[in-house]
Amino acid sequence: MTFPAEAPFWIRAVLAWTVLGCGLRVPVSHAFVLQPRSFNGSPARILGSLLPGAPQARATTEQSLFRRLRRRRPAPPTASDSSDEPQSAIPPRTPATMPATPIVNKMESFPKEVTRLQDKPSGPPTESAAVCVIGGGVSGLTAALTAARAADNSQSVVLLEASETLGGRVQSDVTEDGFVLDRGFAVFIEEYPAAKRLLDYDALQLGKFLPGALVKIRTRTRLAKVADPLRQPEDLLAAIAAPVGSILDKIALLPLIFTARWKSVDALFEERETDTLYALQYRWGLGAGIIERFFRPFLEGIYLAPLDQQSSRMFMFVFKMFSEGAATLPKGGMGAVAHQLVDQAQAAGADVRVNVPVTRIYQNDKGFLVESLDGKTRIQSQSVVVATDGTVAQRIVSQINGFESLDSLPEQPQCQVGCLYYGFTGPAPVEDPILILYGGDDRGSIEAPINNICFPSVVTDGYAPNGSNLCSVTILADAMAYYHEKEDELDAVVRSQLAKFFPEQKENILARWDLKGIYDIENAQPAQLGGPMPANVNGGRDLSTYRGKDLPRGLLVCGDHMATATLNGALESGESAGIAAVKSIA
Repeated sequence: MTFPAEAPFWIRAVLAWTVLGCGLRVPVSHAFVLQPRSFNGSPARILGSLLPGAPQARATTEQSLFRRLRRRRPAPPTASDSSDEPQSAIPPRTPATMPATPIVNKMESFPKEVTRLQDKPSGPPTESAAVCVIGGGVSGLTAALTAARAADNSQSVVLLEASETLGGRVQSDVTEDGFVLDRGFAVFIEEYPAAKRLLDYDALQLGKFLPGALVKIRTRTRLAKVADPLRQPEDLLAAIAAPVGSILDKIALLPLIFTARWKSVDALFEERETDTLYALQYRWGLGAGIIERFFRPFLEGIYLAPLDQQSSRMFMFVFKMFSEGAATLPKGGMGAVAHQLVDQAQAAGADVRVNVPVTRIYQNDKGFLVESLDGKTRIQSQSVVVATDGTVAQRIVSQINGFESLDSLPEQPQCQVGCLYYGFTGPAPVEDPILILYGGDDRGSIEAPINNICFPSVVTDGYAPNGSNLCSVTILADAMAYYHEKEDELDAVVRSQLAKFFPEQKENILARWDLKGIYDIENAQPAQLGGPMPANVNGGRDLSTYRGKDLPRGLLVCGDHMATATLNGALESGESAGIAAVKSIA
């Protein structure tokens, strides 16, 4: 069905906007799960088996866990490898993904008892740099990239990453049989302002989700479609008839949609802040049906927390992003975003190193001396950018004279999420590139742990071998906590629930779909409402201060925890830090 061309614009607009789903794009962004952190020591668990040659010290905790996940990884160093520069080489990667080793990272790389900033100690030879970035996640890579571009030829930029891979939470793993597994389901929102400034979208080869979502309702066999009639006019009748909210609810969406669409991002962040549940119920007047069946699984899949623990400003921001642009996936996985940042940083002249966990920073009359855990890397730098997650950043900054008390202060709460991946041959149960939500009243329970489902291989190329498909299943914190170290039970209950979503493929789901991996991500993203440093600051906090205190000149802190709990927040915070670092040494 299409709108009559001769109908006045305001009539066409009202008809369209009254239908649920206008601009509601498939999530998430740096959410509908975020990736486990490989910043200098943030904890995250990836359940899987180690490939031959992986360090046995790291394998101990994992060998009793789920064993089907297989990944390509760089060959272990040999005895002939040079011991002078072992940390400088970045492991080779395939065009589709960056290799990774499943480990339990318990922050061994940054001991709680650290040396305070003090005069330069004696030790191995010291390198010099204008800017040293600690942490190779999205924010750190962006800081290194922008600093290298802003620096002159005499100013060198070095980035040190603790783990063997780059990208932090935005990484992808590849199995031996060619499936690409993002470290937790995530999507790339093309309207993110910082992403548009920094990334080459053509090179990412973004595959777009259809607007809207499919919703599984407990009492119905068929999936209900929440459509966007402005972008897909042929779905107008389906959107009106969808059993997701009443007609009154859909009419009540009008002011919400117009506010998000026409207000600027800055203006949205200036609005009075409440929790999102309160805003949906009392500001926008939405009923329980539409909240429980659509907004709760949709938004909790993005921000990984209950609605009453989400910021109303962050809701309006992501609502605007989804209404103005598409949710997408890069060809070959979300890790392509990190790959591009690495390539750009190196092309700009940044020296990017892995396997260099930083454990000490000393302040002296030349700036700062950065020292690795093994003592083999020492860099005298005029400026240091701490681009780790919030927990590690707090430990690092607590070394500074006058900041010792930070080590005992409460940390910002973190959100947990899980993700299961299934590979299978033949067509996907849903052949449209669209998100699938579970809107049942038992969502997140022991018997029905699924929050949302996606078939990434349907959205874009590179996620599965030819003739195969990949299914991603997102599980929120409470269910993941219950099934901790009960991987077989979790697999069984997820398969059972998937069979109810897609009864025509029940036999295949139960017996033939191959579980490729389970990700249990304890620190998926910082909380955005409550806590000492909620991650809901548009444009980012002042990078030269931390927890209300001025930092020494040249020392900066960046990351999504210093801005918003989104990919956009990580990018814009890193961008600001890189520019500020170079300015601080001018």
